[in-house]
Amino acid sequence: MFAEASARQTLTFRPSSYSAIRCIIAVTPILLKRSSIACFALLTSACSFFVPRSSSTESAPVRNQLVIDSARNFAYMPAREGHITFDRVANTATTSIVLKKGIEPSVRESVVSAWRKSGIAVTTHDKLVLSGRIEALSVDDVRSPATWTMTICYLVTNASTQETVFAKSFTVHLIRQKFTNRAFALDDVVRLSIDTIVRDPSFRLALQPVR
Repeated sequence: MFAEASARQTLTFRPSSYSAIRCIIAVTPILLKRSSIACFALLTSACSFFVPRSSSTESAPVRNQLVIDSARNFAYMPAREGHITFDRVANTATTSIVLKKGIEPSVRESVVSAWRKSGIAVTTHDKLVLSGRIEALSVDDVRSPATWTMTICYLVTNASTQETVFAKSFTVHLIRQKFTNRAFALDDVVRLSIDTIVRDPSFRLALQPVR
């Protein structure tokens, strides 16, 4: 009798408008164990729906950085004026210097890479944008070594006020072997140009007006 009672639980429901209903449910230790596991799984899955959301930072203003403008804003002026194609560097030898990629995107990518390695801190609270105007790009490659020459007018614009806070042209020369890798040589001459601009006191002042 006691063994039978321990293996059964009696649940009694007493609704107000119905007569008492007595249900006898057989509960075994295995059933209790399985029920516990199922309940735990349901609670765990339910909790996963209530993950707290972090506050969005997309609307936060961009500060303390210099943004490199798009490739179209590093205008290759000799090409835009119709003197040469957008993928060619003017040279003195008979063999043309043609790049697989256009001059504008190539220069822009090199500017991004060189700027990241410059280590210059930007302390202004305004969003500044760096663009450039490629005024001249040529190679004197009649003899070896060849001389690469590039002139870029760099511009820094305040994105909020559209005010130009810096504008200056820089000309650099790079000595390389006559039959060097053209893409690598262009990348090196752009890096030399960025090294020149970051040493300019007026450029640093445009980026660091806040003390």
